[in-house]
Amino acid sequence: MRVLILLVLFTVLGQTAPSIYANNPIVSTTNIEVNNYIMTTGVSGYVPVIIMAAAEMKSKEGEKFGKFEVVIYGEAVKQFADKDAGQKLVDMAKASGATIILCDLALKNFGISKESLPEGLEFVENAFTYNLEMLKKGYYVLGV
Repeated sequence: MRVLILLVLFTVLGQTAPSIYANNPIVSTTNIEVNNYIMTTGVSGYVPVIIMAAAEMKSKEGEKFGKFEVVIYGEAVKQFADKDAGQKLVDMAKASGATIILCDLALKNFGISKESLPEGLEFVENAFTYNLEMLKKGYYVLGV
């Protein structure tokens, strides 16, 4: 009885398995998952260190390195009002594979217009809401 059941299973499974021929190449199913990060801060002095962390993660992870966003809120947005100093941070971030994102609420709170800021920045309406949304999308989120 066991032999008969095994024979039937092998016959059925053998018929449903896809055939591999020379004109039907094997396709790799490897899926390289990427890691996306957000680090949030309201402390000006942390921004360069966060950017250095982005560069280190990019170096360590290689192809698994996805996005690295530095979301800045509170008084830390003021450092970008100095266009030259802000542009250095933007350039540093770009070289490390990171993007700097400023909180619109903080900019409005401190009376800073987007037009007065360096090029290469991105903006979100509310840093905290943005972080929560990205957390739901699978990002690693860390506030410092």
